[in-house]
Amino acid sequence: MTNGSDSTDLDLDEVRARYREERDKRLVEDRDRMLELTGDLAQYLEDPYTEAVAREPVTDDEVDAVIVGGGFGGLLQAAYLRKAGVKRIRLIERAGDVGGVWYWNRYPGAMCDVQSYIYLPMLEETGYVPTQKYSLQPEIYGYAKKLAEQFDVYPLALFQTAVTGAEWDEESARWTITTDRGDVLRTRYFLIANGSFTTLKLPSIPGIETFGGKMFHTSRWDYDYTGGSSDTPLTKLGDKKVAVIGTGATAIQVVPPVARAAEKLIVVQRTPSTVWWRGNGPTEPDWAETRTPGWQRIQRDNFTLLTAGIRQPVDLTRDGWTEAFQQLAGRPEFNELSPEERAAELEKIDLAWMEGIRARVDEIVKDKAKAEALKPYYRYNCKRPAFHDEYLDAFNRDNVDLVNAPGGIDRITEKGLVIDGVEYEVDCIVFATGFDSESPYTDRIGFDVIGREGQRLSKKWEDGFRTLHGAMTHGFPNFFFNPANNMQGTATVNLIHVLEDYAIHFSKVITELDRRGVRAFDPAQEEEDAWVERIMSTSRLSAAFLEQCTPGRWNNEGHLDDRSARNANYPNWNVPEFFKILDDWRDTSFKEQIDRQLQPS
Repeated sequence: MTNGSDSTDLDLDEVRARYREERDKRLVEDRDRMLELTGDLAQYLEDPYTEAVAREPVTDDEVDAVIVGGGFGGLLQAAYLRKAGVKRIRLIERAGDVGGVWYWNRYPGAMCDVQSYIYLPMLEETGYVPTQKYSLQPEIYGYAKKLAEQFDVYPLALFQTAVTGAEWDEESARWTITTDRGDVLRTRYFLIANGSFTTLKLPSIPGIETFGGKMFHTSRWDYDYTGGSSDTPLTKLGDKKVAVIGTGATAIQVVPPVARAAEKLIVVQRTPSTVWWRGNGPTEPDWAETRTPGWQRIQRDNFTLLTAGIRQPVDLTRDGWTEAFQQLAGRPEFNELSPEERAAELEKIDLAWMEGIRARVDEIVKDKAKAEALKPYYRYNCKRPAFHDEYLDAFNRDNVDLVNAPGGIDRITEKGLVIDGVEYEVDCIVFATGFDSESPYTDRIGFDVIGREGQRLSKKWEDGFRTLHGAMTHGFPNFFFNPANNMQGTATVNLIHVLEDYAIHFSKVITELDRRGVRAFDPAQEEEDAWVERIMSTSRLSAAFLEQCTPGRWNNEGHLDDRSARNANYPNWNVPEFFKILDDWRDTSFKEQIDRQLQPS
């Protein structure tokens, strides 16, 4: 499928004006204000999937590594540490099992939006064959459990457990980790893999506590109320009026099954997503036989480079993602242009692509008013693109209404939602409102980290992140963390690619420390300072683009500042280039620092 739009007949100034107009509609003060999930609202944090199990506190002074987080990030850290010979690994997870985002997000229609063959990690090692191009939640969750079993994570794992503190002891060169179950663990290495989708977000809408019907967040889906499951029909909504708040990646998947099941569905939209084709289907019967050794890394790197706008001789994935980014990458002759000229040409290509996205809405959605409201007016990379084969079609159903709310929801009443003065009565409100990516890091992970000389991570990072490679920080020895988005690390469409390469990096650092007999290591202050400056200087180059984007989590709701520049990713989404920097660092600066540390005083 090809987006064949042509920008030659489009007035660029006119489109820019429309983009600005749509952006300004959504610039609302305190738009990112969230509810504190305390008191009665703490129920939204409860685990509806696993019954609480009492246990005695654990005291363990012989831990080699503690990993916080049981999603793919934590599992990959455990897997690569295990492969490196680290024996006693304790994984701590708030949920009742591993899986992370795929444990919590069991909403109807939940599936990965990156092909399973490059999303599910370590397929060659496990020998697993995904059943579909884009796996549904039960399969992904099941695969996470398979990884935990294969790499022996379960015996020492602590589930339904939250870390309450972590403190470094210089004399013993150990971290002391405490939990809400009374556990006390002493470990040499401390790793955090909390993920980008950890703490659910509920918007602070006036009157939310007065609603008399059912309310829940998509990451705590109430199947007792709706019936069905993530991959079967919702059997109890036939007489229910349901409102889904949000039209991002989660809502794109939720809307079609709810539309098929509910008496009435009202989709409340702040900003429409770009929705291109997905093309899901079963894995070909001979798929496994066509693979050659090393295929997954080759295909994964190829996909990552293509979605970073870096042309490749061949497209090994051939999906909506790679089609879009190959178009948007421009042409080789653009390399001969000045930066300003190249930016202008790329803007024209972006406009043509977005015109194709908008034309697809007109082709699918029959109601002209709904179609116009569903058209996104912003540059393609302003928001994470979406791919789905049923979302737009859902708006052709008589029982589905779309309500635009660019300025937000006025209030919630006992009976429903008030938007622009109009009340919409509903029986159920589903919050597809995403996860907290704005709060301070230590608030998101739920505890503070105390390093050398009593330094608190919350204090060190109160004005923004200070890291080396988004993975370590000076003054906190033997401490490693997977960076969330905009945390001075790297990012790409396929998050698993980043998580696996960080896990490999951490395992190599730890292997070298053990081999050389180094008790404690943290990056040098000057090295950290240089990395922060590098991130800030490059992120300022993209600020002009982000400032023009529709408000969202990628541009601090349209209010960029110095903190935004500091809390940015390494530019260009070129993950192989980024991890080559880390490879070079391990071969040079890292070893030089170890040599100096081991020299007799």
